[in-house]
Amino acid sequence: MAVFRPLLEGPWKLTAFFAVVMLLLLLSMLMPVWQFIRPSGMNGALSPLGVNLQMLPDGNVNTFVLEVDTPAGTALDETNRVALAVGGVLAHERYVTDYETYLGRTGPLSFAGMVRGDAMRVGSNLAQIVVNIVNRNERPHTSVVATDVWNALAPVREAFPHARIKLYLTPPGPPVRSQVLAELYGPDYEKLRQSATQLKNDFGKIYGLINIDDSVTATAPEYLIRVDQHKAMLAGLVPAQVAKLVHDYVVGADVGTLHDADAPEPMSVVVRLKREDRAWIQQVRDLAITNPQGKQVSLAGIVDIESSSVAKPILDRDQHPVVYVMGDMLNASPVYATLTLNKMFDNATLSNNVQLTTANLGFVASQPDDITHNQVLWGGDMRLTLDVFRDLGAAFIVSLVFIYLMLVAYYQSFMLPVIVMGAIPLTLVGIFPGHWLFNMPFNATSMIGFIALAGVVVRNSLLLIDFILDYRRQGYGLEESVLQAGAVRFRPILLTGMAIMFGSAVMISDPVFGGLALALIFGTFASTMLTLIVIPLLYFLWQRHEGHAHPAQVE
Repeated sequence: MAVFRPLLEGPWKLTAFFAVVMLLLLLSMLMPVWQFIRPSGMNGALSPLGVNLQMLPDGNVNTFVLEVDTPAGTALDETNRVALAVGGVLAHERYVTDYETYLGRTGPLSFAGMVRGDAMRVGSNLAQIVVNIVNRNERPHTSVVATDVWNALAPVREAFPHARIKLYLTPPGPPVRSQVLAELYGPDYEKLRQSATQLKNDFGKIYGLINIDDSVTATAPEYLIRVDQHKAMLAGLVPAQVAKLVHDYVVGADVGTLHDADAPEPMSVVVRLKREDRAWIQQVRDLAITNPQGKQVSLAGIVDIESSSVAKPILDRDQHPVVYVMGDMLNASPVYATLTLNKMFDNATLSNNVQLTTANLGFVASQPDDITHNQVLWGGDMRLTLDVFRDLGAAFIVSLVFIYLMLVAYYQSFMLPVIVMGAIPLTLVGIFPGHWLFNMPFNATSMIGFIALAGVVVRNSLLLIDFILDYRRQGYGLEESVLQAGAVRFRPILLTGMAIMFGSAVMISDPVFGGLALALIFGTFASTMLTLIVIPLLYFLWQRHEGHAHPAQVE
C-alpha cells in the first residue's frame, strides 16, 4: 500500500511510473537490437551492453576437431608435415590431454561430421586431428580453449599458406554444413566457380569467421594414359594388362592380408616401390611389359600420355547446380556475419561481370532463380535460425490468441483480457538483462522460455483482477480494491514466482537449456515485481476512464 497510495493520489507520479516502466522495456528490447543499428555496424565484437542472438550457444564439451586440408593432389607426406606442425602446437597447450591424428581420412564419424559429409572424404590431401581437453570443471569454456588453440596455430598457418587449417566445435543442437553458408546459383557453372573465389575473399573481412573455404577444388595435374589398341594387339597385349601394370607400379600390388590378434580387422599387405622410383611420368614411359610370347614390350610404344588436370566436382542441390562458399564462427554469431555479407553481396557486380542478388533471408525458404540470374541463397545456421524462430513465433501468436479468447469468454469483456495479458511483455524487462548478465545469447530455448512464461504471468494477473472484482462485488470502492489486491495477493504470487525461479536454476549451466532457465528466472522476477503494481494500476485507470469507480456499477 505504501507504493500504491502515492501513485493513486498523484497523477504526475502515476505518469512518471508508467514512463519508467516503458523506458525499462524499451532499454531492455534495445539490448538485442543495438548490434544491428549501432553506428559502427554489425561486423565486429558484440557491444558491451548488447545481447547476442544465436540459434544455440556453443557446447561446453571435452573435445573438438582440427582439420588439415591441403590442395587436391598434394602428397600424403606433405599433408603429414602440416599435421605434425599442428600436433607440435597442441603438445604445448595446457588444457589438451591428448590428440589423435587420422591421416588421409577423417576421424570417428559424429552427427556433425555426417552433415559435413566426412564419411565420403578420403585422400592424400586430408587429415583430421581429434583433440581431447581436460574436464569442464578444470578449464574455461570449450570455445575459450579453442580460441587459444586457434591463435597459437597462427605461425603454422603462415608456414603453410597453401594448407587450410580448420577448427570444428561440437554443436549443441542440429548441425549444419557450415554456420555461414552462401549457396551460389546461376546459368554458367564456370562463372560461379570464379565468383566463389571473390566471395571467399570477402568472407575474410568478417569478424570471428574461420574455416573459410569453398566447394571449388584446387586445380591438380593428372596424366591420361590411352592405350593404342591396334599397337597393343600387334604386340600381343590387351589394355587390361597395361592398366594393371600402371596401377601396381604407382599404387602398389595387394598380395594378401595379415591377421593380428590386436587389430579389429585384417590388414592388407601391399608391395609398393619407393616414392622416388615412381614420382615422374617418364618413369612410367620407361616401363616394359611382357607379352605371352615372353618378349619385353616398351610401354611408350603402345600408349599415348597426355597431361591434363583433375576434373572438379559439380555439385547440385534440389537439382540446381550450386557452388558453396562457407565458414564457421568462433566467439561470434552467424546472424551478424550473414547479414553483413548479405549487405555486401546484394546487387553487387563482381570482377567477372557477374551481377549478384541475394535471397533466402525471409521466414519462408526461397527457391533459386538460376535460369537467367546469378543468386546467393543463404543457408547454414542462419536458415536454421529463421525456421526455428518462425515456428516458435507462430506458436506464440497462436497461444496469445487462445489465451485472449478464453479470457474474453471468462470475463465477458474485450478490454479486460488486454489488461490481464499486459503482464506478458513485462517479462522482457528481465529476460534480456538476464542474458546479458550471464553473457549468454538469446537463443531458441530462450524463446521457448518466453512463450512458457505467457501462461504463468497471465495467471498472476488473474489472481489480482479476480480479487479486485470480488472486492468490488462486496461493496468496496475501486481505489480500496486496487490497494488491497497487491497487498493480499503478494505472498501467493511471490511464492509461485520463487518456485519457478529456484526450479529453473539447475539448468543455467546447460549449454542448450541455459537460455530457457535464464528466460524463466529473470522473466519471472521482473514480471512478478511489476505485475503486482502495473496490472492493478491499468485496471484502475481503465475503470476510472469508463466511469465505473463505484461498486454498484460492477456486475
